[in-house]
Amino acid sequence: MALFGKKSKDEEAAFVPSPVEAKAWFDRARQMSESKNYDSAFTYYASGFKLDPRDLSIHDEVLQLASDYYRQVGEPATNKQVKQIDGPSEIDHFVAALYAWWHDISNPKLAIKAIATAVSSEQNNFGIAMADTVINLSQQGEKVLTAKELKNLMELFKSTGAWNQAIKVGQAALEADRSDSALEKSLNELAAERAMAEGGYNEAVGEEGSFRKFIKNADEQTELQDDESLAGAGGSQERKMARAKKEYEDNPTSPDAITYYAKLLKQLGTLEGTKTAFTILVKGFKDTSQYRFRVEAADIKILHDTANIEQLQSQYDETNDAELLGQIEKSRVELLVFKKQEFEERAEKYPTDRAIKFQLGLLAIEDKDVNLAMECFQKSKDEPKLRVRAGHELGKCFVSEGWFAEAIGEFKESIKALAGSDNATELSIRYDLMQALAKKAEADKNVELAREAMEICSGIARKDISYRDIRDCRRHLDTLVKELD
Repeated sequence: MALFGKKSKDEEAAFVPSPVEAKAWFDRARQMSESKNYDSAFTYYASGFKLDPRDLSIHDEVLQLASDYYRQVGEPATNKQVKQIDGPSEIDHFVAALYAWWHDISNPKLAIKAIATAVSSEQNNFGIAMADTVINLSQQGEKVLTAKELKNLMELFKSTGAWNQAIKVGQAALEADRSDSALEKSLNELAAERAMAEGGYNEAVGEEGSFRKFIKNADEQTELQDDESLAGAGGSQERKMARAKKEYEDNPTSPDAITYYAKLLKQLGTLEGTKTAFTILVKGFKDTSQYRFRVEAADIKILHDTANIEQLQSQYDETNDAELLGQIEKSRVELLVFKKQEFEERAEKYPTDRAIKFQLGLLAIEDKDVNLAMECFQKSKDEPKLRVRAGHELGKCFVSEGWFAEAIGEFKESIKALAGSDNATELSIRYDLMQALAKKAEADKNVELAREAMEICSGIARKDISYRDIRDCRRHLDTLVKELD
């Protein structure tokens, strides 16, 4: 029995991170980075961020690579390249903006677009972390920002909670246009909001007239003193939390109160906050029977256990402690069992949710349950957004069973469905298609299949000679064609 579903219609399109899948792409990206294969590295990083863009340390390492690229190459990405990275979701737009910025890291306008799309995709931590970097870019080089652009940047920083940076760029905008009285008033308001957000409200209103330094208009002063008005402006995270907690304590069975309080607690990014959110969600499920609370709680547990394993792995990498290795393996097995049971239950409860089916298929592969995996991928293929990924995974399942003809069919269908929209994914599928063709050619003694595999191999080599073991594949296929000819 799993610990803990179907999201509401409004929540179905919500982004769900896949850190395990993302890690595989990041590992490939680092390999490409080490060999100075910048384009492939950027593409792999982009593929990873589409699955999980939350780790700021990975963003930092890409920016280091981008700086190196700027010094060594310095060619901006083409519109075609950016469009190939982009997609229909807000996360896709965010990653595409990042991709463009990486190729022209000194361009402040591209940096601002990255921040704007981060806000749109609810990746505010990125916006806060990159604030100083963007400001530095805006103040140097030839691509100086206009007053209008600086004002837009001010609003972006404000929306992420980067108060100091918002004020800094707002002041720069005012210096560029001293006649902008509306901006001056906005800066005064912003200073007041910062004071309140940082716990300086009492200091701000302690002396008569001091508060008027922040807000000169009496009506605006009243608005800022009004708790609810401040909350609506998103000025004080602490006040939001206090109100959410009180609302929850007053109405502990209210789904809205549970949802909002748990959301704010998770946004804290602290262990204590996450644990409290977990407890509230578990209780929320028991009190309301709303399955979505159970799902959220289980997801917290999965992320927490995954992070613990990664921490243990880092310790092992430094110490080579055999006891740690045993603990890691035990924890991985336990987590896999939990995740598989959890998604089996979700799939049973919501049999038409193909995203759940797909995730269960990935877990089944990890658990070497190929039959379940094939069943899940076949059903999740009906979802247009999953068609390519599910078909690719299904093809790999067929290969593991020795069903090369079926695998070849799936790989070709996936490439056709992709229609050149994602270079990194297409390259991966073509590689697997090449391998399946080669294996069937060997099994059937069919030189035409071997030649088809050779053609695909040649195309990959021309595009990226460092891709996986493509050099060895090229030599093997050359030999195979000669033997079968």
